[in-house]
Amino acid sequence: MYARGITTNMLLPGATLSGDLLRSVQLSRLGNPFVASALSVFLDRFSGLWVLCLLSLLSAAGVALWGVAGAGGARIAPNQMSVYLLTLAGVAAAPFIPLPFGRLERSSVGWIAALASRWGRLRERLRQARPALLASVWQSIGVQFLSACSLWICGTALGVGLSYPVMLAAAAPIFIMAALPVGVAGFGTRELAAVVVLGSAGVPSDLAAGTALLYGLAAVLQGILAAPLFFTKL
Repeated sequence: MYARGITTNMLLPGATLSGDLLRSVQLSRLGNPFVASALSVFLDRFSGLWVLCLLSLLSAAGVALWGVAGAGGARIAPNQMSVYLLTLAGVAAAPFIPLPFGRLERSSVGWIAALASRWGRLRERLRQARPALLASVWQSIGVQFLSACSLWICGTALGVGLSYPVMLAAAAPIFIMAALPVGVAGFGTRELAAVVVLGSAGVPSDLAAGTALLYGLAAVLQGILAAPLFFTKL
């Protein structure tokens, strides 16, 4: 199912959204409720990106603490690193911040009450799914570690002189931008994020964009290899 989703991402707009929708439909066809199927796919995507943010945060903290240099020995500006660390820390902490859903549900403004009610139900489902998320966290860490490793290998192939910890620290915004439901397969947004984030580590813009583009082409290859699975039954 996941491999079919990769192929779909290469063909239809919406970045990872098209493949995630296909996975939801496939799960529902196995007899699962569609809403539960879609929620499981959402949690898979959301938890993976959250784990990636946490790994990038830890790696960025290590880079700042030990003074690891960027490409060509470039020093990463302390003020930029501070803002980056605070941003990643905010994203990592966001799921644990208590929100006043009960009070908002009693709001006299209709759309606020309706939105708070939906978010409250979603938070309750997240609470129910916590055991499954905790059980799969090590798998998620492995996946994100290898994804960042692939990005680092792509950069190394083009002569980008970044250590793996620096690339892991930079990976979160690059992959999050690639997951935005615009364009096809994350092309464009991923390269733009790479130019900005890797540029702060001393990587020239052409090499930064090339690194992200090469990573995207590797995903295209995966989609091509997975295409025959559409002719098989699950």
